Amino acid sequence: MNNLSTPTPRRGFLGRLAAVAALPLVGSAFTTTDHNVNLSHPSPDERWLKTLKRKHRVAFDVETHKNGNALIQGKNYLNNWRDAFGVPEREINLVMAVRGTGIPIVLNDALWEKFHLGEQYGITDPVTKAAGTRNLFISSNIDPGGLVDSDSSVEALQKRGVLFLVCHNTVEAATKKLSAAGFGAPADVRNAILGGIIPGVLLVPAMVIAFTEMQERGIGYVYAG
Repeated sequence: MNNLSTPTPRRGFLGRLAAVAALPLVGSAFTTTDHNVNLSHPSPDERWLKTLKRKHRVAFDVETHKNGNALIQGKNYLNNWRDAFGVPEREINLVMAVRGTGIPIVLNDALWEKFHLGEQYGITDPVTKAAGTRNLFISSNIDPGGLVDSDSSVEALQKRGVLFLVCHNTVEAATKKLSAAGFGAPADVRNAILGGIIPGVLLVPAMVIAFTEMQERGIGYVYAG
């Protein structure tokens, strides 16, 4: 499997957690079809944790987009369990924990165009040779020679049972960045981001807490950023 870190020991794992941005815990875990959540009142929803009951369980820390490297690793992870060890996907829980500059991976085309995410996050479209104006990591936008292949797209991995999380603190950081770049008032930018998260991706209040909760439940950790 290419470029996969080995599972991090507890001491190293906790050291990485200390480096995650620590903003106030606000928000609630919800799917992108639920936008009636009052983000000013913490109400963490941990139902997603209860779904992680399979034999092999791991969370990939997707701190940076790295042109989709973590998605490729995710595909390779599932394929290697299947091909080398004969382990079917129904026995694997893989969580893609998206934070930091990885956030464009889970935002829709409208946001890529509206906020010039390719330019803002340094993502070049290999086809146009210019900053990306569409999400280059979703199935509808996969081109030959693109950053990832169709089997590594967000939707392809979701179909194989991969759970995607995105950090609310990261949404706040993106809001600050894009508002400062002249794309609108913070409230407007924030609302646009929250409304443009790819379907099926869950928003959690803080990824550092999500990692801690998973670690406490014996779920492994791989830095894939």
